[in-house]
Amino acid sequence: MNTARIVKLQTAVCALSLLLLSACGQTAPAAPLPTITAAAFPTDAPASTVTPISTNTNTPEPTTIPGVQIYPISSLGKSIPWLPLDEGNKPMSVYFGFNVNKPPFDNAVVRQAFAAAIDREQVAKEAKGFKFRNVTPATSLTPSQTLGQDLYGDIGIPFDPARAKDLLNQAGYPGGESFPSVTLIVSTRGQDAPEAYTELAQTIIGMWKTHLGVDVNLEVESNWGQYLNILKGNSRDIYEMGWGADINDPDNFLKFLFYSTSEFNYGRFNNPEFDRLVDRAATLSDPLERQLLYIQAEEILTETEAGVIPLFHSLYYLRP
Repeated sequence: MNTARIVKLQTAVCALSLLLLSACGQTAPAAPLPTITAAAFPTDAPASTVTPISTNTNTPEPTTIPGVQIYPISSLGKSIPWLPLDEGNKPMSVYFGFNVNKPPFDNAVVRQAFAAAIDREQVAKEAKGFKFRNVTPATSLTPSQTLGQDLYGDIGIPFDPARAKDLLNQAGYPGGESFPSVTLIVSTRGQDAPEAYTELAQTIIGMWKTHLGVDVNLEVESNWGQYLNILKGNSRDIYEMGWGADINDPDNFLKFLFYSTSEFNYGRFNNPEFDRLVDRAATLSDPLERQLLYIQAEEILTETEAGVIPLFHSLYYLRP
């Protein structure tokens, strides 16, 4: 775990809370929420520095948030959802989840190795060829159009073949030696590109073979209902999933998908600190505080525990 980074985030949350308490109960009126269209999602946004609310006696230093700013804090609402949702342009996240209760993926180091062995830039490039729209590579779960920050490369585990190999060695499988048989399951959903997830999975399996020296079996299920039944049965090692926003708020990705008791938490990810962070974030009205807590939760989910491998973000297109 990157202790320095998460302590910095926690310090920012605490500092902001003290500033809010000292502001004598005065709040600034909320800025109007933006109308979201596909063209509203910039790919080259300026680096983010957000200045917290000032007290009458002190001028605080800016709070630096990881990643690149997509929407200024002033544009985010004070309740859930904090952004409006354009039904024709739903932010979407495509990811692999692990069965964290089943060896060898009950070991976080193994999960980290598998994440570090995937070239998201290449995966995103291939995804564009399958009619996914506004594709961007991802190392964190929540789409940038929902979180308001693009965390790619700052939170999560980036592509690093040397690190991937070293992590697998640390886990007791040098060069993939004695690694057990494991299975990745994907579905063929999507009327416009029914083979998209299958072909992307084959590409990634090739990366695992090249960079880790391990063989991963591929299982393809064409019936969407049966696919979900298999995931609910908790019987596969790795599974593929795509999630398009129901509401445009991080709560709909982090808490809805990976809270310990969520019905959609197919890999049985369970981390009390993650649960505490997303529970706390849902009770707050200040968007900067919420965003910082969600970034801490992302770090636990995608980096420290590596319960999920984010692959890319896009706008919702393929449908079951």
